[in-house]
Amino acid sequence: MTTYAKKTCWLIGAIFFFILGVIGIILPVIPQIPFLIIAFFCLSKGAPKVHHWIRTRNFYRKYVLKFERKCTQIAAQHPFLQRIARHFHH
Repeated sequence: MTTYAKKTCWLIGAIFFFILGVIGIILPVIPQIPFLIIAFFCLSKGAPKVHHWIRTRNFYRKYVLKFERKCTQIAAQHPFLQRIARHFHH
């Protein structure tokens, strides 16, 4: 699979999960936060500029980076989690 095809798949996933997140905002039966988080994850994989923009925001540095570091420390202790972290990490 080419790089262009991979980026396109990630962007399609981002759009799909974003739409599900918006539907979740309108319909309280569907959770919106997990879908929006997945949408941002897909968007960051499909668009490196967006990934860089997200990582330079104060909110990311203040909250998400601490959580990411803690998860990295936990993953370092478990071989299965190491494989998952290597797969999803940029």
